Amino acid sequence: MKLESEWIFDCMPEHVWPHFFTAEMDLARPLGFRLGVPKPISCRVLEGEAAVGNTRQCKTDQGYIDQEILACDDNRKLTYSMKSSTLWSNDWVGELIDTFELVPLDSNRTRVVRTTVFDSQRPFKVLKRYALWFALRQAHRYASKNWRRLAYKTRDERNRHA
Repeated sequence: MKLESEWIFDCMPEHVWPHFFTAEMDLARPLGFRLGVPKPISCRVLEGEAAVGNTRQCKTDQGYIDQEILACDDNRKLTYSMKSSTLWSNDWVGELIDTFELVPLDSNRTRVVRTTVFDSQRPFKVLKRYALWFALRQAHRYASKNWRRLAYKTRDERNRHA
């Protein structure tokens, strides 16, 4: 199954990019997370730098998700695949690959496209697939809101120092 989200950020790709690897999410708790969807808290690269083969780890309020970086083209494209997780839903996931594409637009804006390809495991494969879709949809919305907040902060700080 595939889930795609797209957003326009009022800043350049280099203001957004670093936050895919080091981000602290806000304290908001939208409804989906109150219903049991793991809420993202932070992410980091375990080996210190974003590179193909390294591990991006996302911490949630329910555990960790380790993701192998498959493609890392600075300020343009990031792809990673879930390799392990301590979340309760870990045994539901058969495949989970995320791709982010950053496209520079006029007026120092950026289109961010996030595509998640995923599948679930048996038993109850179809039911689990739709539950994963719901959870991933919540994560897309919440993460984009936080990346926007962090990117604008980075943009404004750089503009003050320019």
